Amino acid sequence: MWVLPISLKAKIGLGLLATYTSYAAYVSYAANVEITRRGKRFQESKASSLAEEGSCCDHGHDDYIKDKYSSLTIAGRFENPFEEYRIQTLFEFFLSRVLELFEGKSRGDVPATETLREVLPVFTPDFELLQQSSLLLNNYHTFSDSLSNVVGLPDFKDRMTVTWLGQSCSFIQISGVNFLTDPIFSNHLIAPVIGPKRITPSPCEYKDLPKPDFILVSHNHPDHLDMGTVNEVKNSVTWVVPSGLRRVLAARGIHNTIELDWWEKVQIDVPSDKNNVYEIACTPAMHWSGRTLLDSNQSLWCSFLVLKNGKPIFFHCGDTGYVHDLFKMISEKYGEGVKLAMLPCGQYCPQWHQKPRHISPEECFKIHDDLKAKKMIGVHWGTFVLSSEFYLEPKLKIESLAKDLGKEDDCFIPQFGQTYVFDINDNDEARINENDKGQVTVRDGKSILVK
Repeated sequence: MWVLPISLKAKIGLGLLATYTSYAAYVSYAANVEITRRGKRFQESKASSLAEEGSCCDHGHDDYIKDKYSSLTIAGRFENPFEEYRIQTLFEFFLSRVLELFEGKSRGDVPATETLREVLPVFTPDFELLQQSSLLLNNYHTFSDSLSNVVGLPDFKDRMTVTWLGQSCSFIQISGVNFLTDPIFSNHLIAPVIGPKRITPSPCEYKDLPKPDFILVSHNHPDHLDMGTVNEVKNSVTWVVPSGLRRVLAARGIHNTIELDWWEKVQIDVPSDKNNVYEIACTPAMHWSGRTLLDSNQSLWCSFLVLKNGKPIFFHCGDTGYVHDLFKMISEKYGEGVKLAMLPCGQYCPQWHQKPRHISPEECFKIHDDLKAKKMIGVHWGTFVLSSEFYLEPKLKIESLAKDLGKEDDCFIPQFGQTYVFDINDNDEARINENDKGQVTVRDGKSILVK
């Protein structure tokens, strides 16, 4: 009987292929078993808690929410505990990269820079306002009341500013406390020769901004964590990261970190504001992590909720797929009515590949409703071309859906670099005339007051 000879290299290759396929199948099976077990226990615990007469069930409520969607590790790596998730293998990853080369061309190429800037303009952030808010927080008692206000804007104590710098990188001020989310200022994700290259440059450099008090990193993908910025910032700022990411920063000599698991909450120290309590909650997301083929899922991914005096103010979603009950649970646990939800509305095509890891514009509105958020802005688009949808499609869809749903004043797309101002006072809606709602340009167009 004739047998086809197989070289040693081929045998090794086939062995590695069989091993990886078996590993992927095991992870998928083990995750599904755990998801089923958690789902059953969740229903039992929920029914038991609701049956307790005369009890507010706060403690039990927290337990069964956290138990269903606590972080999950299988074979030493983090995995997703969600029914909606489907494991992504290397086969799918490389196949999707090849298909995107053809799908992207059918959706329209990115035009020349001059034309691109007409549809995606870049504004200079309102540095004067941002710097003033930081100074006021640190020196509030030395300023007169007249200096604590800018005409047409809320008092800085009731003021939140949001300046979108591209992808999911934004500079956020809450009552003068500075947060930077998912820093990315580089023009290339990997290297100038390899790319991918930004189609929209950052409106500023890191050094141009007021010094952040905290940097929130949702996960370690290159479009959410720029190592050039890491090396520039180092220990001058407190980094807030999900489980497993602290050691990555520590390898670069960075130890000023707070590492959180899902559902963990930490009170942050704001020496210049002892009158208010600020907290950061690490909340679940359906995504993955990794910068190379070897470190996939060695660190966790997450979203963040910033609270002031126990009330949700700002939700940084990072990257996530849509989970039917997750965002409702976040709202139940930390309070509904977050002032602003910053949601990623791009990188959702092709749907067969992206849906378990990224949300579409339609799903942004579902999360907005699940959180009962006051306002929503759509980010994570128009910065890089990383998927096959037309580069303007997320913006156009958000604007169209907002109009159809009658939410133009509450759900919108920000402009690159422009500073948006929100009133986070609990009585803000009562003070705003119903006929005066919408976006009002103030400060010579440098800032936008969102009512």
